[in-house]
Order: sequence, then structure tokens, then C-alpha cells
Amino acid sequence: MKYRIRRYPLCKCCFGMLALLFLLVWLGYLPQAREVCGGPVIACGRVSQIEEKDGPSGQICLSLRSVTFCSGTNPNQYNQLQNNQTEHNRTGQQERQFAEGILCHLAQGEEMPRYGEWIVVSGMAECFDRQRNPGGFDAESYYRARGSVFLLKDGAVLERSGSGNRYRQMLFCCRRYLTGKLEEICGPDSGIMQAVLLGNKAALAAEVKAQYQKAGISHILAISGLHISFLGMGLYRMLRKCLPVPAAGAVAGSLLVSYVLMTGDSPSAFRAAVMCLLGLLADALGRSFDRLTALSVSALLLAAGRPLLLQQSGFLLSYGAILGLELLYPILSRLWTNRVTRLFLAGFSISFLTLPVVFRSFFSFPVYSFLLNLLVVPLMGLVMALGLLSLLAGLLFPSLGKLLFWPVHIVLLLFEAGCAVTQKLPGNTWLTGTPGQMQIVMYYILLAVFCLLKRYMTKPCALMFLTGALWILTGPARVGDTVIMLDVGQGDSILFGSEDGSHVLIDCGSSSERKLSEYTLLPCLKSQGIGRLDYVFLTHMDADHISGVKELLQDEGDREVSIGTLVLPALASPDAEYDSMVSLARQAGIRVCTMSAGERIQAGGFSFFCLHPCKEEYYADRNDASLVLYVKKQGFSALLTGDLDGEAEEAFVRRMESEETLSNRPGYVTVLKAGHHGSKASCGEGLLTLCRPSLTLVSCGEHNSYGHPDDKTLARIRASGSRICVTKDTGAVRLWLWRGRVRIFCYGNESLCEQCPNEGK
Repeated sequence: MKYRIRRYPLCKCCFGMLALLFLLVWLGYLPQAREVCGGPVIACGRVSQIEEKDGPSGQICLSLRSVTFCSGTNPNQYNQLQNNQTEHNRTGQQERQFAEGILCHLAQGEEMPRYGEWIVVSGMAECFDRQRNPGGFDAESYYRARGSVFLLKDGAVLERSGSGNRYRQMLFCCRRYLTGKLEEICGPDSGIMQAVLLGNKAALAAEVKAQYQKAGISHILAISGLHISFLGMGLYRMLRKCLPVPAAGAVAGSLLVSYVLMTGDSPSAFRAAVMCLLGLLADALGRSFDRLTALSVSALLLAAGRPLLLQQSGFLLSYGAILGLELLYPILSRLWTNRVTRLFLAGFSISFLTLPVVFRSFFSFPVYSFLLNLLVVPLMGLVMALGLLSLLAGLLFPSLGKLLFWPVHIVLLLFEAGCAVTQKLPGNTWLTGTPGQMQIVMYYILLAVFCLLKRYMTKPCALMFLTGALWILTGPARVGDTVIMLDVGQGDSILFGSEDGSHVLIDCGSSSERKLSEYTLLPCLKSQGIGRLDYVFLTHMDADHISGVKELLQDEGDREVSIGTLVLPALASPDAEYDSMVSLARQAGIRVCTMSAGERIQAGGFSFFCLHPCKEEYYADRNDASLVLYVKKQGFSALLTGDLDGEAEEAFVRRMESEETLSNRPGYVTVLKAGHHGSKASCGEGLLTLCRPSLTLVSCGEHNSYGHPDDKTLARIRASGSRICVTKDTGAVRLWLWRGRVRIFCYGNESLCEQCPNEGK
């Protein structure tokens, strides 16, 4: 149906309010939730959501709303929560605090409460993790957008109201029952069918989820507009044959709302349900239905209650897909009328409008997803219809349900084969990195102009607009060089990136973080658009320096990041771990070389001078044989000392003083990487006097058992006039080098972005 936006004031008003709300969220003008300190807490709230991880016998996760809480775990504090503030102050108790909601993980063995019950629960409060590395997951933003201020672990239920929402509880019991039936009927495919039909991703295998995501078809694993339209409108059309239109709409709408509540009420499901309900209402009243108006109304209803959702990728992708179909598809289908071409236009329109969100969330784009979705989207109707039919049949006759599910199993195998084939095709993933904010703004400005000029668009003009927008979004935005010290917990990792696209990694390991490559290193590299590391230096073979690189070497065949050369210290007597790393690199087809004092490697304009260890010299301890690198580029210099400390550090300083090895700028470096995570024997006065750093970086984990960094070490560094950044406090530290300037940005503290104090010294 043709539409003209000027005829729909409600649509314009809703979009205007959404734009204003988005601007307020983006600028940070909306009130933020209060910071919550960790520790024992007692809280009172209403159960609004219940999830079971790993099935009925697994952990129970509750979402509580309208929460009142205070410090402590004494059951007697339940009465104190009901008292007013004056009584709290008079008795010396900590004042009450309020929260929109919290997430609570019940302790093992705790009885599950009911939906809508008011409960009092005690446990240990933890803040959600913020984004601490480039490309890292921002759990705090994610959960606060969904109304949860903090996490309560090992919760023990102290009091229950005894009453709840029977309707929601009935839907929850129905979901549990249907989950069990799907496990019985679908067998190994039950995880996929639970996600498709019930919105339950807890049973979905991680490898299946990753496979679908890489292929660009993970949207079928969520309750979306396809599901709602299929169920809601399909049911309405069937009921309309035997019931009056208003009655059919009322029954279909009620069942649709129940289905959305049962499956978890996700933003995409909420959007589709509201649009479907408005469509039913319009049909019952005999009025025309406008998708853009319905879309804007649903978005405003959702964002009014939780405005922070406007920044979440799930919300933006769901609404962006419909906008693409409504704004771009009509123009493109008018210009390209060929039947074969039009097969791709719908997917192209959706992808083009949502590309910035995809790039900022996943840092890449599956190139062949257009082709695979041509197979997947039409067949999803069959999967849902036969899956639902087999489930209904299996409620009475499980054998019949299993028989009816066989075609679905064949289709899912076809999906799996399609994912495998596209992953083997050359250039299957377009690694883009994270586009800048100005790139995104300019991209959408061009798309807006394209839509406004739709009447005057010709094929050459359309190609020029769309190609130009794509070039702006994906064009090189890198200005200057970067040095990033990652926050890897108790370990070390530094990434050098040059303006010409060369990248060097110095160490990547941790003794406190699991799956470091998957959760920290790869997201960082992909967010920077890095598909290749020219050099990877390993200072020594301790696990807290190599574990992430080891994972990357082992999984390199399935990853988007390759390694050019692995550089190790030249040792007279390498140990078993050293030999194992060399063997692992060669099996992956990676060149291996060694460095000793006096040698140099050039990469991207950076010069990496090796100052230690000395060739053919024997070192009894791994730390003493650490690769020490002096990095220079124009006015910037850095001294990276690995785990060198104590007597080995003192011997190194004496040799440097006698040989005057710190070439062009003796006695000064811009950045010093503190040896051995800031241990008490590191950064002695001799080293600090030798290099006089402007900034000292210390990499260590929070609450580590070694006490790193040592207070006396920090005092020595401050006394030398150097500024200090400790990753456990600041998160990853990013240095931006441009035209002789050095700027500092800390990911764990966005307000900290300053110029290096000794710049130009």
C-alpha cells in the first residue's frame, strides 16, 4: 500500500518523540541508576520473570521489580525494609535504597517462587561488568536497559507473599511442559526448536548458535515478526471463517499476547505483537493499516518504559529491519523490476539500513547471508508449521509427533549444510571493525536524502547514493597510531596499530581469565578491523603471557584473524613450553623467529629494538629471560620489560647505562610497561632514573593473590614524576598517537581521556 508520511501526524509525532528520547539517552541526560557496592544485601521485590538455566534442575534466575534493598543478610531486616526512613536513621541502620529491578540467582536447592509474588531475598550483590576492552561485552548497559540495576548471587528466599499472578504462572508452567515435550519429540534438535517456538535459548548448543551467527541466519533463533505474523495473523484468518471479525480479532489477539508473554516478551516480539494487534484492530474497525505508524507507536510504547533500550542492538535491528522494508524496498523495487533481482531486494533493504548496527555489534558482515536467507526464510514457515503440528500431535501421541518432525529435521540439516558451505567459500566474512560516530551520522543522512528524493531516483543516481553511503561507512577512519594495553586480568597484552594498517601484538595471556582469545583478544581485534597480526611477540613462556595466543594458534583455522610471524626470545636452553609453542605455530603455518639484544624489527613505522636477553647467555628463571623491547616511532617511545624485576632488572639497567643502548633519546621514554605486573621488586629507582617515563602502565587482575601492584612500587613510580594507569582500575588503556601528541583513554573510566603530561619532552 502506498503511503505518504505527511498524511500521518501520529507517525510523525511518535518518530519525533523517539528522536528526542534517543538524543537524551545518547547525551546521557536521562537519570542514571545509583551505583551499588558489592556485599551482603537483603532485598524485597516482585517476581516479574523466571528463567531456568540448563533445564528444570539447573539454576533459577529471577527478575525482581520495584525493589527495596539495604545492606546485610539478617532476616530481621525484613521488618526494617517496611519502616520509613526516619526510623532507619534513628536506629543507625543503613538507609533504604530503591531500584527499578534486579537480577537474582537463587542458591542451589531454593524453592522456586511464583510469578507476581513479593519475596524477600538475601544474597551477595555484584555490579554488572562494564565494557573494559575494545569490542568487549557491556553487561551493565545490557542489563540496565532491561531494568536490572545489579546482580544478587546465591539468593536465599526469606519471605514469600503466598500470592502471585496466576495467569503468568500458568503461562510459565505451560512453557515448562512444552519444553519437556519438545525434548521428547525433537531429540538433538530440541534446542533449536525451543528457541524458535518458545524463545528459550538456554538449551541451544553454543556451537549451533555461533554457526548460525557466522552465517547470518541467527535471526531465526529468536521470536520475531515472522513468528508473530505466522501465528497471530494465521490464527486470525482461520477464526474469521467461523467467527465474526471482532470476535476473531479478540481471540487471536488474546492468544497472541499470551504467546508473547510466555516466550519472554523480547523487544522484537513486543514490536511484532503491537503491530499485529494494531493490524487486527484496523481490520475490525474497517480502517486502513499503516506499517510505519504501527512501528512508531510500538517503538514509543517500548522506549517510554525503558529508554536505554534505544541503544541496544536487538531493539535497533528489529526496528531497522522493518524500516528498511518500508523505506528502501519500495524505491529499489520500482527501479529494478527483474524477477531474479527482486529476490535479493528485500534482504538488501534490511541489511543496508541496519549495517551500522551490525558493524558496531559484530564488527563484521557475513557476505553470503543474502544467498543463504533466500533458502532459510521461505523454509522457516515450513519449520514453524510442522514443528508446531508435531508438538500438538506429540501432546497426545508422542510417536506421531516424532514422525511429523522428521521433515523439520531434514530442513534443519539443510540449514546446517548451508552454513558449512558458506563458511568455506572465499571471502565469507567482511571484517569492518567499528565505524566512527560521524561515519554513522553521515551514512544515515545520505540514506535520508535518498528516501526523500525517491521520486527523482534513477538507477545510476541510486547506485551513486548507496555506494557513496557504503564507502563513508566502511572507508578508512583511522587517524594516527594506537597503542592499547588490554585488560586481561592477571596477565599482559599490548597491541600496536599503525595508520598504514600494520599491527603487532606483544603477549596475550592471563592466569585469571578463561577463554581469553574468545572473550577478549578476538573481540578487540575484530572491533579494530584487524584481520591480520604482522608480528606477535612473546616475552616469555609463562601462562599469564601466552594463554590467549596459544588459544588463537589452536583455533586459527576457524577464526578471522591470521598471524604473520611469531617472535620469541633467543634462549640458549629453551624449555618444554617454549618448544611446544614453536611446534604449535609451525603446525598453523606461522613463521617463527627469535630475537636477542641488539636486533631490530620494523613494522608499520614502529621500530622494535630488542634490549634483552643476551644471545647465548643462560638464565635460570623464565622471568629473567624476558624479552625486553624498546619501541620507537617519531616522538613516541616505549619500554616493555615483560616480567623482568629484582636482580635481573638491576643487571639490565647497569648494562644499559654502560652501553647507552636507548638510541635517540637516552634517559627518556614516553611509556614504561611495569615489569612483572608491578611486583615489589619491579620498577626500581635505577630503571626509573634511566628511562624517566611520562606514563607507566601496570597490567594486573583485581583481587589477585600476589598483591600486585605493590604499594611501594607505585610510590616509587609516582616519586619519579610518572603518571600511572593500572588495568584493574582503569580497564584497557588506549594511547592515540598523532602529530607528536599522545592522548590517553581508559575504557573502564570514560571520563579519563587526557593528554600525556610530558608530551614533547
